[in-house]
Amino acid sequence: MVPAKRSRRSFLGNSATGVSAAWVAANYPGILAAQDAIRQATKAGQSPRLTFFNEAQAAEIEAITAQIIPTDDRPGAREAHCVYFIDKALSTFARKNQAAYLKGLEDLQASAGGKFSALPSDQQTKVLTSIEKTPFFTMVRNHTVIGFLSLPVHGGNQDQIGWKLIGYEDTLNHKPPFGFYDAQALSSGKA
Repeated sequence: MVPAKRSRRSFLGNSATGVSAAWVAANYPGILAAQDAIRQATKAGQSPRLTFFNEAQAAEIEAITAQIIPTDDRPGAREAHCVYFIDKALSTFARKNQAAYLKGLEDLQASAGGKFSALPSDQQTKVLTSIEKTPFFTMVRNHTVIGFLSLPVHGGNQDQIGWKLIGYEDTLNHKPPFGFYDAQALSSGKA
């Protein structure tokens, strides 16, 4: 959960630094396959559709993601379609997490006394606070942040919501100097 005194921007920045390059390298073929499936669906003019979760499970996961990156004066995980990123991940490169998600959803509903998504926001926060140290919550949080900041072709970051929030521009039009050494070279006339 995001402490009240920290901004969403600092939370996302800190969380993004925790995403390992080794994880991306290990899952890269599956990530490319998921990206290709999303591209094909987009070309065909289809809306995202669920491939692993049923509608009820997706509603529960979406409610969790909406608490992790809530909507306030800016869009959150719900508007970024993080649930579709997670669903696509579980159907492709994160298949090994399928059982953990299903068991986690069962445990969540037991903690919530029924449908988590039906609880008021303050009750959802209490339930998630009680499980925030569990592997299930950690996994959902990580997948939410990754989906919020990933390339939109992976199913999340709808309309580049995550990128806009952190000020990232999807452009290769960078102007020198790019870093300290470039600035030094330009100022000395060696560039």
